[in-house]
Amino acid sequence: MVVSGVNNYTRADFLAGFVFGVGTSVYQVKGAVFKDGKVPSTWDAFVRANSDYYNGATGDIACDEYHKYKVDISFLSRVF
Repeated sequence: MVVSGVNNYTRADFLAGFVFGVGTSVYQVKGAVFKDGKVPSTWDAFVRANSDYYNGATGDIACDEYHKYKVDISFLSRVF
């Protein structure tokens, strides 16, 4: 079995019974630190307290999963 390219995966490229899974880490992907009543997490506070170390970067936007989750789910549904 050879998977020919990142954009060409299909279910047929995997053995029968292969179980797919996905995972993520909220701080690295979610963003939207103050949207819809969300309050800063422990990581939000930690990064702000150490902003010199992180060159001022925060997870306030991150990968913006908060706004883009429907697109990500559509990518998964095309593959699986």
